[in-house]
Amino acid sequence: MSLVPVLNGSMNWQAWRPMMMNYLLSQGQWKVIQNKFPAPDYETITVRVKEGETETTQDTSKPAKNQSEINIWFNINDKALGNIMLRLHPTIATTVLNLLQKTIEDNTNINTMFASLAWEYLEKTYGKPRIATTYKELKATMDVVIPGNADPTLAIDTILIGFTRMAASKCAVPPHLQAMILVSKLPYQMNALVQSICQTDDIEDLKTDDIKCKTILAWEQRSPAQNQNNRPQQPQAARRISAVQRSGPPVIPTTTAATSTRGATSREPEPSTRRLERRTRRPWRNLQGNTRWQEQAEPATTGRKAH
Repeated sequence: MSLVPVLNGSMNWQAWRPMMMNYLLSQGQWKVIQNKFPAPDYETITVRVKEGETETTQDTSKPAKNQSEINIWFNINDKALGNIMLRLHPTIATTVLNLLQKTIEDNTNINTMFASLAWEYLEKTYGKPRIATTYKELKATMDVVIPGNADPTLAIDTILIGFTRMAASKCAVPPHLQAMILVSKLPYQMNALVQSICQTDDIEDLKTDDIKCKTILAWEQRSPAQNQNNRPQQPQAARRISAVQRSGPPVIPTTTAATSTRGATSREPEPSTRRLERRTRRPWRNLQGNTRWQEQAEPATTGRKAH
């Protein structure tokens, strides 16, 4: 029910009507809008009018034969009317409610509010074609963009639905003009398809359904190659997967000149400039409060300390 918009005037009637109709169809309540109240089927009896004359009449003192069908119809009618009233603007809903109550007061043989009367009033009041509504549908249709890197089905259907709504507003677009507008909106990735369509001899032969099928086929044929070209290239090292995994922390490589103690790869400083160091161990605490020992190099003094 939340998918049905609220009717607030003639501007969104074309969008509200099919959504409300589809909802009533899904609930099995649309039949009370199309079909009228079922006539009661009473039993017929023979009544004597005059001497030797009789006539048949309906016995209304007993329930009708189709009374259960009538009760079911009234139940569905109440549900349909309630669903319609819930998706109306408060001002419109008040107007419709007053109309239905006045209908009951003016007709003595009517004692219920019919959903069909509410639907007829809404369609007569807000279903009239207006210039503003037609312009809105035309603007929305012309603003649709057919994507070149995605499925174009949804965009094409939106354009065709716009043409259908314009026809309902008594501003129908000729079929060949619809086809030309559809061709003009094809993306540049489908220029080959546009050139092929433009080679048609007679413009009357252009059909929107044919153009839609050709566009979807062109996108499906182009899609695998496009996906392969647009796939991001992975680094060479990332594509190498080894079956052997080492345990323990990762080994960080170091330079030979900094860690090697053999040979002549590193040159030791002269004795006169070399500083003598002595290593001490000092305790320190980490973030968890655990005590750790750390070696720290401190320069060692040569000679005696001054007193």
